[in-house]
Amino acid sequence: MINLGYNERRLIEMLRGRGGMSRTELARDMDVSAPTLTRLTSSLLEAGLIREAEANRTGGSGRGKPSTALELAPDGLFTIGVYFNPDDLRICVADLNGKIRAEVREDLSDHSFRHIMNIAAPATRAVVAASKVDKRRILGCGLSFPGHFSRNPGHVFQIPQFTGWHDVDVDRDFQPFFDYPVHHENDGKAVILSELYYGVGRNLANFAMIWLTYGIGGGVVVQRHLYRGSNRNAGEFGGLFPKSHHRPSGQDLCNLLDSSGVTINRLCDIDESYSDHPIVMQWLERATDQLRSLALTVARTLDPSTIVFGGSLPAWLIAEIVERLGSLETLGEDFFVEPPEIRKSELSEVPHLGAATIPLYRATTPSYYSGRALKGWA
Repeated sequence: MINLGYNERRLIEMLRGRGGMSRTELARDMDVSAPTLTRLTSSLLEAGLIREAEANRTGGSGRGKPSTALELAPDGLFTIGVYFNPDDLRICVADLNGKIRAEVREDLSDHSFRHIMNIAAPATRAVVAASKVDKRRILGCGLSFPGHFSRNPGHVFQIPQFTGWHDVDVDRDFQPFFDYPVHHENDGKAVILSELYYGVGRNLANFAMIWLTYGIGGGVVVQRHLYRGSNRNAGEFGGLFPKSHHRPSGQDLCNLLDSSGVTINRLCDIDESYSDHPIVMQWLERATDQLRSLALTVARTLDPSTIVFGGSLPAWLIAEIVERLGSLETLGEDFFVEPPEIRKSELSEVPHLGAATIPLYRATTPSYYSGRALKGWA
């Protein structure tokens, strides 16, 4: 277990976003004295969270000893990610740089809590064993799944496939199945954390994500902090589209195909062979208009630099939506600044990496720090 101080977290955040940096650069950008930086780096080097690497010499005549850069040590910390949705269960072990060291995927047909956990528990131990990492360096286990939070923070309103989970307390009932501290978020908030660390948001201060699966979710990052809102439901964009009406969700598309006589068992079954299917094209046209309205609302309300689209909706459909949305150039006649960039996530295929990012975010991100400035390992 680690207990990092605020400036140690700041240093890790800088190295995560910019890669190797010299001590001089770190001291300047963190606005700390050389002795203070020495204390910080000594603590993190001793803990094994950062390491020295030879940096390329820049400028000058090339004479003298090359400056030594500091970078994150991949083996300094590991996390476990467990993600499940109606289609499958995915588990991974990731290192401090977000590289997946081992992973497994299991199809799901029974969505009961006991069945899924009885698969997840042994599979997690098997993935940890396969990763061959130092178990003493495993920080914790992150879990993510569809749904949004209720007034009781231990309970989550679930999508239809998980309605049998209404008596599950996520703060209490997950922990017995795993050997490490368990942290949880819903899927939209977990994946925006992996975007923050390893994807589109690596060097962005403010961005939003729209996560398209069987439902519609998302997340919001403000000043590199996951913004949850008063009830932890910020970014739950699906609420803008009543379930009593057609909505830009994967379930809506499956229902439309089913009503036309095409049975779809899993979202991934809607491959590019459906790219000229009239029902899919009609859904795509309408869904794009709905999502354009959503993106405009997000742009006007939050003013992010980027809006990222991702999810378990087939990649070709997400790519088509992003292309059709373009750059949101038309935000209204009185909108005089640059609109947000519309991007497609490159991490939709690894939602379990988002789950694995949850414990890392809580332990190393400056914006999550609320204690006094402690250094090093607890």
